[in-house]
Parts: sequence; structure tokens; C-alpha cells
Amino acid sequence: MSWKTVHIGKEGDHLALSGVKVWQQEWRWLGSRTVMLPNPLEPVETQSYMICEIGASHRPVRFAACKLVSGLWSFYVPD
Repeated sequence: MSWKTVHIGKEGDHLALSGVKVWQQEWRWLGSRTVMLPNPLEPVETQSYMICEIGASHRPVRFAACKLVSGLWSFYVPD
């Protein structure tokens, strides 16, 4: 599966993926799965991102998220 970066921001910001507000949902971490992806602030470095879903179980919104050392969060979505 390929991924594309969609957002870098602070926890609690107004990020919405497919119309679903990320920080107002409970994240479902999919079987403790992770994926190694580039750190958008330091693209030569890779980070471990947890693969999560939010929203209704019959129409989930999947994303990968990682808290960066700067205190920001980075988000990817399937491409």
C-alpha cells in the first residue's frame, strides 16, 4: 500500500479526513500495525506510523499517524 502525506499540525487542531474530525473521534489502532514512512519535516528520516481508523465501522476512514519530536503530529492517508 502506498501513502501520501496530508497534514502536519498540533494535537487538537481542526484536521478532518473525508469529512471526519480526527481529534473528535476515538482512534482504532488496527491490530497494532505500523508502517515506516518519511518524516515530512526531515524527509531523509523515516518514522514508525500507527495505522488507524476513525468514523463508522461500516465506512471507516483510514490513516497513519505519528507524533514528531517537535510535538507536532504527522498524518498520511492511503494513496
